[in-house]
Amino acid sequence: MLYFLDLLGTFAFAITGAYKAKGANLNIFGVVLLGVITSVGGGTFRDLLIGRVPLFYLRDANYLLVGILAGVIVYSMPVLFKRAYSFFRLADSLGLAAFIAIGTSISFTFLFATEASPTLLSFLVTVLLGMVTGGGGGIIRDAIMRDVPLSLKHGSNYILSAFWGASSFYFLMFVNLKFAAIFSIIIVLVFREIISNFGIYKKIIIKDSVRK
Repeated sequence: MLYFLDLLGTFAFAITGAYKAKGANLNIFGVVLLGVITSVGGGTFRDLLIGRVPLFYLRDANYLLVGILAGVIVYSMPVLFKRAYSFFRLADSLGLAAFIAIGTSISFTFLFATEASPTLLSFLVTVLLGMVTGGGGGIIRDAIMRDVPLSLKHGSNYILSAFWGASSFYFLMFVNLKFAAIFSIIIVLVFREIISNFGIYKKIIIKDSVRK
């Protein structure tokens, strides 16, 4: 299940990078490159910090292939979504939700596999690395595009969403790994799409009130 989530997150984040590059009128190479960088950037940060080498996408080419595929799809398809509430944001939320669970799980397994119960050190380290996995690729993407990272913009609850998603996964994984992943993803999506002022729920409410 976690491997599938990892590939799903890779695909979703690659879409966000490629979508933003396409919006800046980059050529197909730029669109695909931004997609791949966004999809593997956070995991690269994580693996380098904990010394997990070779990097995950050098051991499993599926990650690069999924990222490239997403970039080609985005470049080839007509623009179907406007930025008012964008497909970009929804894909970003899905990617964050998947990568938070994956990053927290991998970090704990690699650094604290012998621990059978929560500790303060493992909590702080694995939650931080889970957040790095979820947000690192987007920060690189926005830096390359010369934009303020989405996670640091005023009014964004990106970091808060990542923290609660990683924290819930950390504690619940001692009970059941599958349940931890599902619950963590739900937490992130609730924060990003319902609680956030920029989420799809708030956008729908605003549109409905305008129509009335």
